[in-house]
Amino acid sequence: MRPVGRVSVGPRFHVYARGGPCPGSALGLQSPEPERPFMHVTDSIEPMDGGTFARLFTAQYAAFADDLPLWVGLAHEFGGPILEIGCGAGRVVRALARAGFEATGIDTNPAMLLRAHAEITGEEGKRIHLIEQDVRHLGLDTRFGLILAPCNTLSALADTELAQALGRVRDHLRPNGLLAFEVPGPGEQAIDDDGDEPVAAFFDPETGRPIQVYAAQQAGPDGERVVVTWRYDELYPDATVRSWRLPVTYYLRRPEAYARLLARAGFGAPAFLGDYDRRRLAAGDTRMIVLASK
Repeated sequence: MRPVGRVSVGPRFHVYARGGPCPGSALGLQSPEPERPFMHVTDSIEPMDGGTFARLFTAQYAAFADDLPLWVGLAHEFGGPILEIGCGAGRVVRALARAGFEATGIDTNPAMLLRAHAEITGEEGKRIHLIEQDVRHLGLDTRFGLILAPCNTLSALADTELAQALGRVRDHLRPNGLLAFEVPGPGEQAIDDDGDEPVAAFFDPETGRPIQVYAAQQAGPDGERVVVTWRYDELYPDATVRSWRLPVTYYLRRPEAYARLLARAGFGAPAFLGDYDRRRLAAGDTRMIVLASK
Protein backbone atom coordinates (compact mmCIF):
# COMPACT_ATOMS: atom_id res chain seq x y z
CA MET A 1 0.00 0.00 0.00
CA ARG A 2 1.29 3.43 -0.85
CA PRO A 3 1.41 5.67 2.23
CA VAL A 4 -0.78 8.74 2.08
CA GLY A 5 -1.99 11.34 4.66
CA ARG A 6 -4.91 12.71 6.85
CA VAL A 7 -5.77 13.92 10.45
CA SER A 8 -6.12 17.61 11.01
CA VAL A 9 -4.08 18.80 13.98
CA GLY A 10 -3.68 22.44 12.99
CA PRO A 11 -3.84 24.77 10.02
CA ARG A 12 -0.20 24.32 9.01
CA PHE A 13 -0.65 20.61 8.24
CA HIS A 14 -2.41 19.73 5.02
CA VAL A 15 -4.33 16.66 3.94
CA TYR A 16 -1.24 14.83 2.73
CA ALA A 17 0.53 15.63 6.02
CA ARG A 18 -2.16 15.19 8.65
CA GLY A 19 -0.85 12.89 11.27
CA GLY A 20 0.44 10.04 9.13
CA PRO A 21 0.68 8.61 5.65
CA CYS A 22 -3.01 7.77 5.32
CA PRO A 23 -5.90 10.19 5.49
CA GLY A 24 -7.21 8.75 8.71
CA SER A 25 -7.33 9.74 12.32
CA ALA A 26 -5.36 8.80 15.39
CA LEU A 27 -7.80 10.77 17.53
CA GLY A 28 -9.58 7.61 18.60
CA LEU A 29 -6.44 6.38 20.34
CA GLN A 30 -5.09 7.51 23.65
CA SER A 31 -2.34 9.92 22.66
CA PRO A 32 1.00 10.76 24.32
CA GLU A 33 0.71 14.55 23.82
CA PRO A 34 1.56 15.02 20.11
CA GLU A 35 2.27 18.73 20.59
CA ARG A 36 5.31 18.02 22.80
CA PRO A 37 8.32 16.38 21.13
CA PHE A 38 10.13 13.64 23.01
CA MET A 39 12.95 15.23 25.01
CA HIS A 40 15.82 13.33 23.44
CA VAL A 41 18.51 13.21 20.82
CA THR A 42 17.38 10.75 18.17
CA ASP A 43 19.66 7.75 18.40
CA SER A 44 19.22 6.68 14.77
CA ILE A 45 17.15 7.57 11.71
CA GLU A 46 16.63 4.64 9.39
CA PRO A 47 14.70 4.15 6.14
CA MET A 48 11.25 2.74 6.86
CA ASP A 49 11.09 -0.94 5.99
CA GLY A 50 7.86 -2.68 5.01
CA GLY A 51 7.43 -4.56 8.26
CA THR A 52 7.93 -1.52 10.47
CA PHE A 53 5.59 0.52 8.29
CA ALA A 54 2.92 -2.17 8.57
CA ARG A 55 3.24 -2.27 12.36
CA LEU A 56 3.13 1.49 12.93
CA PHE A 57 0.56 2.32 10.26
CA THR A 58 -1.82 -0.38 11.50
CA ALA A 59 -1.52 0.85 15.09
CA GLN A 60 -2.03 4.49 14.12
CA TYR A 61 -5.23 3.96 12.12
CA ALA A 62 -6.78 0.99 13.91
CA ALA A 63 -9.60 3.15 15.32
CA PHE A 64 -10.28 5.25 12.22
CA ALA A 65 -13.77 4.60 10.82
CA ASP A 66 -15.02 7.95 9.48
CA ASP A 67 -14.96 6.78 5.86
CA LEU A 68 -16.53 3.35 6.35
CA PRO A 69 -20.19 4.44 5.99
CA LEU A 70 -19.37 5.90 2.57
CA TRP A 71 -17.67 2.76 1.24
CA VAL A 72 -20.30 0.41 2.69
CA GLY A 73 -23.10 2.62 1.38
CA LEU A 74 -21.63 2.53 -2.13
CA ALA A 75 -21.35 -1.24 -1.82
CA HIS A 76 -25.08 -1.48 -1.12
CA GLU A 77 -25.80 0.70 -4.17
CA PHE A 78 -23.52 -1.00 -6.70
CA GLY A 79 -23.27 -4.50 -5.28
CA GLY A 80 -20.40 -6.89 -5.03
CA PRO A 81 -17.97 -8.32 -5.39
CA ILE A 82 -15.80 -5.40 -4.28
CA LEU A 83 -12.11 -4.68 -4.75
CA GLU A 84 -10.06 -2.41 -2.49
CA ILE A 85 -6.80 -0.99 -3.85
CA GLY A 86 -4.20 -0.67 -1.09
CA CYS A 87 -6.07 -2.68 1.53
CA GLY A 88 -3.32 -2.55 4.15
CA ALA A 89 -4.23 -4.50 7.26
CA GLY A 90 -7.80 -4.93 6.05
CA ARG A 91 -9.68 -2.15 7.85
CA VAL A 92 -12.05 -1.52 4.91
CA VAL A 93 -12.38 -5.05 3.51
CA ARG A 94 -13.33 -6.34 6.95
CA ALA A 95 -16.09 -3.72 7.22
CA LEU A 96 -17.38 -4.74 3.80
CA ALA A 97 -17.32 -8.41 4.74
CA ARG A 98 -19.20 -7.69 7.97
CA ALA A 99 -21.84 -5.97 5.81
CA GLY A 100 -22.23 -9.21 3.83
CA PHE A 101 -20.13 -8.48 0.73
CA GLU A 102 -17.45 -10.50 -1.01
CA ALA A 103 -14.36 -8.29 -0.75
CA THR A 104 -10.93 -8.62 -2.34
CA GLY A 105 -8.01 -6.52 -1.14
CA ILE A 106 -4.76 -5.96 -3.01
CA ASP A 107 -1.57 -4.50 -1.58
CA THR A 108 2.09 -4.38 -2.56
CA ASN A 109 3.35 -4.78 1.02
CA PRO A 110 3.42 -8.46 2.08
CA ALA A 111 3.81 -7.49 5.74
CA MET A 112 0.51 -5.59 5.53
CA LEU A 113 -1.21 -8.60 4.01
CA LEU A 114 0.10 -10.83 6.81
CA ARG A 115 -1.46 -8.45 9.32
CA ALA A 116 -4.70 -8.42 7.37
CA HIS A 117 -4.84 -12.22 7.42
CA ALA A 118 -4.21 -12.21 11.17
CA GLU A 119 -7.05 -9.75 11.78
CA ILE A 120 -9.70 -11.74 9.92
CA THR A 121 -12.02 -13.67 12.23
CA GLY A 122 -15.13 -15.85 12.00
CA GLU A 123 -17.55 -15.65 9.11
CA GLU A 124 -15.91 -12.56 7.58
CA GLY A 125 -12.96 -14.72 6.58
CA LYS A 126 -15.16 -16.61 4.10
CA ARG A 127 -15.85 -13.37 2.20
CA ILE A 128 -12.35 -11.83 2.13
CA HIS A 129 -9.62 -12.51 -0.43
CA LEU A 130 -6.18 -10.91 -0.03
CA ILE A 131 -3.70 -10.73 -2.90
CA GLU A 132 -0.24 -9.19 -3.26
CA GLN A 133 -0.55 -7.14 -6.44
CA ASP A 134 0.20 -3.71 -7.91
CA VAL A 135 -2.81 -1.84 -9.31
CA ARG A 136 -0.77 -0.76 -12.35
CA HIS A 137 -0.50 -4.42 -13.33
CA LEU A 138 -3.88 -5.56 -12.01
CA GLY A 139 -4.72 -9.02 -13.31
CA LEU A 140 -7.56 -10.83 -11.53
CA ASP A 141 -10.18 -13.24 -12.88
CA THR A 142 -13.05 -11.52 -11.04
CA ARG A 143 -15.03 -8.54 -12.36
CA PHE A 144 -16.26 -6.18 -9.66
CA GLY A 145 -19.34 -4.08 -9.09
CA LEU A 146 -17.32 -1.58 -7.05
CA ILE A 147 -13.60 -0.79 -6.85
CA LEU A 148 -12.36 1.45 -4.00
CA ALA A 149 -9.12 3.31 -3.34
CA PRO A 150 -9.35 4.97 0.10
CA CYS A 151 -6.58 6.83 1.91
CA ASN A 152 -5.27 9.00 -0.94
CA THR A 153 -3.60 5.93 -2.43
CA LEU A 154 -3.94 7.05 -6.05
CA SER A 155 -2.52 10.51 -5.30
CA ALA A 156 0.90 8.87 -4.94
CA LEU A 157 0.89 7.88 -8.64
CA ALA A 158 2.35 10.12 -11.35
CA ASP A 159 0.15 10.80 -14.39
CA THR A 160 1.58 7.97 -16.50
CA GLU A 161 1.26 5.51 -13.61
CA LEU A 162 -2.28 6.65 -12.80
CA ALA A 163 -3.32 6.35 -16.45
CA GLN A 164 -2.00 2.80 -16.50
CA ALA A 165 -3.79 1.97 -13.23
CA LEU A 166 -7.10 3.46 -14.39
CA GLY A 167 -7.03 1.36 -17.54
CA ARG A 168 -6.49 -1.82 -15.55
CA VAL A 169 -9.19 -0.84 -13.05
CA ARG A 170 -11.76 -0.21 -15.81
CA ASP A 171 -11.06 -3.64 -17.30
CA HIS A 172 -11.89 -5.17 -13.92
CA LEU A 173 -15.26 -3.45 -13.49
CA ARG A 174 -18.57 -4.99 -14.46
CA PRO A 175 -20.73 -3.02 -16.91
CA ASN A 176 -21.99 0.07 -15.04
CA GLY A 177 -19.61 -0.68 -12.17
CA LEU A 178 -18.18 2.16 -10.10
CA LEU A 179 -14.68 3.32 -9.23
CA ALA A 180 -14.54 5.43 -6.04
CA PHE A 181 -11.34 6.94 -4.70
CA GLU A 182 -10.16 9.59 -2.26
CA VAL A 183 -7.47 12.17 -3.06
CA PRO A 184 -6.45 15.64 -1.80
CA GLY A 185 -9.03 18.30 -2.65
CA PRO A 186 -8.70 21.57 -4.55
CA GLY A 187 -8.20 23.50 -1.30
CA GLU A 188 -4.80 21.89 -0.79
CA GLN A 189 -1.65 23.78 -1.70
CA ALA A 190 1.92 22.56 -2.02
CA ILE A 191 3.95 24.29 0.69
CA ASP A 192 7.38 23.95 2.27
CA ASP A 193 7.50 23.01 5.94
CA ASP A 194 10.47 21.87 8.00
CA GLY A 195 8.35 19.46 10.05
CA ASP A 196 9.92 20.30 13.40
CA GLU A 197 6.66 19.82 15.36
CA PRO A 198 4.97 16.44 15.80
CA VAL A 199 1.68 16.17 13.90
CA ALA A 200 0.33 13.11 15.73
CA ALA A 201 1.09 10.60 18.45
CA PHE A 202 -0.19 7.19 19.46
CA PHE A 203 0.77 4.08 21.41
CA ASP A 204 1.77 0.89 19.63
CA PRO A 205 -0.42 -1.79 21.27
CA GLU A 206 2.08 -4.53 20.42
CA THR A 207 4.96 -2.94 22.32
CA GLY A 208 3.24 -0.37 24.52
CA ARG A 209 5.75 2.21 23.30
CA PRO A 210 4.69 5.79 22.43
CA ILE A 211 5.16 6.95 18.85
CA GLN A 212 5.33 10.52 17.52
CA VAL A 213 4.88 11.41 13.85
CA TYR A 214 6.56 14.30 12.00
CA ALA A 215 6.03 15.49 8.43
CA ALA A 216 8.53 17.65 6.57
CA GLN A 217 7.12 19.00 3.30
CA GLN A 218 8.90 20.19 0.17
CA ALA A 219 6.79 21.63 -2.65
CA GLY A 220 7.60 20.74 -6.25
CA PRO A 221 8.51 23.54 -8.67
CA ASP A 222 5.18 23.22 -10.49
CA GLY A 223 3.09 23.55 -7.32
CA GLU A 224 1.23 20.37 -8.28
CA ARG A 225 3.12 17.95 -6.12
CA VAL A 226 4.72 17.82 -2.71
CA VAL A 227 7.24 15.47 -1.16
CA VAL A 228 6.35 14.64 2.43
CA THR A 229 9.10 13.00 4.46
CA TRP A 230 7.37 11.20 7.28
CA ARG A 231 9.35 10.46 10.43
CA TYR A 232 8.13 8.10 13.14
CA ASP A 233 9.91 8.38 16.50
CA GLU A 234 9.55 5.42 18.87
CA LEU A 235 10.46 5.95 22.53
CA TYR A 236 11.95 2.96 24.35
CA PRO A 237 11.80 2.37 28.15
CA ASP A 238 15.49 3.29 28.54
CA ALA A 239 14.72 6.73 27.01
CA THR A 240 16.43 5.95 23.70
CA VAL A 241 14.55 6.82 20.54
CA ARG A 242 14.55 4.99 17.25
CA SER A 243 13.35 6.90 14.20
CA TRP A 244 12.16 5.78 10.77
CA ARG A 245 12.00 7.98 7.68
CA LEU A 246 9.58 7.53 4.76
CA PRO A 247 9.52 10.04 1.87
CA VAL A 248 6.37 10.04 -0.29
CA THR A 249 5.50 12.17 -3.31
CA TYR A 250 1.85 13.28 -3.56
CA TYR A 251 0.34 14.69 -6.75
CA LEU A 252 -2.17 17.50 -6.20
CA ARG A 253 -4.55 17.41 -9.15
CA ARG A 254 -7.52 19.60 -9.89
CA PRO A 255 -10.88 17.89 -10.56
CA GLU A 256 -10.56 18.62 -14.28
CA ALA A 257 -7.22 16.77 -14.38
CA TYR A 258 -8.84 13.67 -12.90
CA ALA A 259 -11.74 14.03 -15.35
CA ARG A 260 -9.32 14.02 -18.30
CA LEU A 261 -7.42 10.98 -17.04
CA LEU A 262 -10.65 9.09 -16.39
CA ALA A 263 -12.05 9.97 -19.83
CA ARG A 264 -8.88 8.71 -21.53
CA ALA A 265 -9.27 5.42 -19.64
CA GLY A 266 -12.85 5.05 -20.90
CA PHE A 267 -14.83 6.12 -17.84
CA GLY A 268 -17.92 8.29 -17.94
CA ALA A 269 -18.07 11.83 -16.54
CA PRO A 270 -17.05 11.68 -12.85
CA ALA A 271 -18.80 13.14 -9.83
CA PHE A 272 -16.73 14.99 -7.23
CA LEU A 273 -17.63 14.99 -3.53
CA GLY A 274 -16.13 17.11 -0.78
CA ASP A 275 -16.36 14.72 2.15
CA TYR A 276 -17.61 11.36 3.35
CA ASP A 277 -21.13 12.79 3.74
CA ARG A 278 -21.36 13.00 -0.09
CA ARG A 279 -21.83 16.74 -0.32
CA ARG A 280 -20.78 18.38 -3.57
CA LEU A 281 -17.12 19.38 -3.83
CA ALA A 282 -16.37 23.04 -3.01
CA ALA A 283 -13.32 25.07 -4.03
CA GLY A 284 -11.83 25.12 -0.51
CA ASP A 285 -12.27 21.43 0.27
CA THR A 286 -9.10 19.61 1.31
CA ARG A 287 -10.60 16.17 0.71
CA MET A 288 -12.01 14.97 -2.62
CA ILE A 289 -13.89 11.76 -3.36
CA VAL A 290 -14.13 10.89 -7.04
CA LEU A 291 -16.88 8.61 -8.39
CA ALA A 292 -16.60 7.32 -11.97
CA SER A 293 -18.71 4.69 -13.72
CA LYS A 294 -17.65 2.33 -16.45
